[in-house]
Amino acid sequence: SLQVKWMDRVPQRLYGWWANLTDQGRRSVWALVLVCIGYTAHYLVYCIPQPFYIEDAGISFAYARNLVDGEGLATYAGGERVEGYSNPSWTFLIALFYALGFPTFTTSKVLGWVFGVATLPMVWALARRALPFREDAPIHRDTLALIAPILVAANVQFVVWNAAGLENSLFCFLLTLGMWRCVVELEDGKKPYSAFVF
Repeated sequence: SLQVKWMDRVPQRLYGWWANLTDQGRRSVWALVLVCIGYTAHYLVYCIPQPFYIEDAGISFAYARNLVDGEGLATYAGGERVEGYSNPSWTFLIALFYALGFPTFTTSKVLGWVFGVATLPMVWALARRALPFREDAPIHRDTLALIAPILVAANVQFVVWNAAGLENSLFCFLLTLGMWRCVVELEDGKKPYSAFVF
């Protein structure tokens, strides 16, 4: 009942957030949506016509599968329990979705896209904070800051490694979020949540 009431308020909160945005803010949101769509199209190139995985992703997939299947953190069923992976957060995240019935290969592609898309607004927010604000500037800093996520979304290395099945997308998202939080905390005196992110 409480969850239903909370979900009923989501459209109202989104409308309130949208209504409080300036015209420049709305333009920036639409531009970021377009950047995310462009990133998605770029990402799908490495998922559909030429599916790409780096072989090391199989290590995380094997550990995740064996953990859920009751074999513990082992490379193969009945094998020695050793930490042969270097990405515990990603391995446990893949294991969580595997326990829910999702294949490891598909999960890594979907999560790679989700974290990749989530990184783009953080890149914009970080670039926006780095730019000085001037009322008489010929280009508003919100518009100028869009260059950063556009370049990231178009960058083949960023996209292909997000699609590779490893933790790169999660790492990039958390790194960008942590840097943005550091700036917000230093400039606005907010609580140091960046430590948790890092």
